Amino acid sequence: MRLLRSMMTKPNLTALFSGLIFPFAIAPFFLWPLVILSLIGLLYSLQNSTPKQAVFRTWLFGFAKFSVGVSWVYVSMHDHGGTPALLAILMVGLFAAFLATFPALFMYFFQRFYNRQGSPVLIAILAFAAFWFLYEWFRSWIFTGFPWLFAGDAQLHTWLNGWAPILSVYGLSFFTALTSAAIYFSFKEKRFHYLALLLIWPLGLALQNIQWTEQTNELKVSAVQGNIPQSQKWLPRQRLPTFNAYMDQTRQHWDSDLVLWPETAITVLKDQFQSYLDNINEEAIEHRTTLISGIPFRYTEGPSRGEYHNSILAIGTGGGLYHKQKLVPFGEYIPLENMIRGLLPFFDLPMSSFKKGDEEQALLKVEKDDTLFLIAPFICYEIVYPQFVADSAKKSDLLITISNDAWFGDSLGPKQHMAIAQMRALETQRYLLRSTNTGITALVNHKGEIVKQLETQKRATLTAIAQTRQGQTPFMMWGLWPLLITSLIILLAGFSYVRRH
Repeated sequence: MRLLRSMMTKPNLTALFSGLIFPFAIAPFFLWPLVILSLIGLLYSLQNSTPKQAVFRTWLFGFAKFSVGVSWVYVSMHDHGGTPALLAILMVGLFAAFLATFPALFMYFFQRFYNRQGSPVLIAILAFAAFWFLYEWFRSWIFTGFPWLFAGDAQLHTWLNGWAPILSVYGLSFFTALTSAAIYFSFKEKRFHYLALLLIWPLGLALQNIQWTEQTNELKVSAVQGNIPQSQKWLPRQRLPTFNAYMDQTRQHWDSDLVLWPETAITVLKDQFQSYLDNINEEAIEHRTTLISGIPFRYTEGPSRGEYHNSILAIGTGGGLYHKQKLVPFGEYIPLENMIRGLLPFFDLPMSSFKKGDEEQALLKVEKDDTLFLIAPFICYEIVYPQFVADSAKKSDLLITISNDAWFGDSLGPKQHMAIAQMRALETQRYLLRSTNTGITALVNHKGEIVKQLETQKRATLTAIAQTRQGQTPFMMWGLWPLLITSLIILLAGFSYVRRH
């Protein structure tokens, strides 16, 4: 009880509450002012704390943030993975506790060197923004990365989104943290001239009018949403009915230039399904259409014989094959597989032994009127990596992403996933077509806005006109170097000043 009372201090409770409200700033709620209040609350909890106290309070903040924000993991583990409820809750908690260590590490250095008693206000404001960006960037690649629940994701529909094609979602996170720190320290120190930093907001509004890419043509596209129940999707008896359902819907849209099926719409290996694919290919060619679908792929010969891949296949007048590069741990591959296979049903899910695809892969092709268009493909989780998408999109005319978010039911996960895909379209100023098994299936324009969307949990087909676009945004050209260099200058200059004084 004494330990519990010692933890129930005002700064600790403030940190915990601030983390709890963070996820409500992003999809599907988009109560974006909450992310600013959340970070102000974190800064308030760090006031007059030691570096060690800052670590614990930031960990509380992060634990609350991720416990709510990634609660959708429970659905896949319990509802579809067969993990007992209490154990699934425990594992989600452990996942959140692990993720919370990352912001705690960065806030230690912020509190230790830049938020000390008597430190210049401007240094503290800029350092907080720099450390917040570096924390999110670090989390996006360490241990394969988890680029989810970024502060910048809350700014998809605000004035700040004009910065996205220049600095990506990371830049929006930097400016969100800068806004919170400017407000907090201005009122704390009664030095309101630092609120001039908020001019980044109207500047972002002005930047929204810039067209970094230009339209070159347009394609009629269709995205098929099969709505196959996850409990039946992988049953052998369901294979032919699933295929027939997709074909029945597709045959109504052979007038489209591109028809897109979702991730693993075909639930048998390509080499086992080849005779059917040959027939579909002939039908697609006859109608001058390209059909693109997710399909599991196995090499049957050569040095890669026996390797499995989560893949996208294009047939018909277009063509191409893409193997997924960003695999989901415990979903598409099992770390330490020999040690933990069989411990839980969740570790033995169908198709969880995929291999990573090569980094250098050709883009898919769609043909219209004897013109070839290059399509940048992304499978499910891959769309959440900003730099990965930007690099792949450089020579593309259109982005596509396929997923099977049925694993997460009607939880926060699919809504967050859709909004993240919208951010990728905005960063690259490309149209993006998204096809999923149960939703959300949608077409997104180059401003990150949903042009058309299907109702979830319903069998239907989306048909719309998608622009093809060429050109590169500043983020596609420069990547994260402007933010990394700026953050490094801020931290080095601030550290040098504090050391001297």
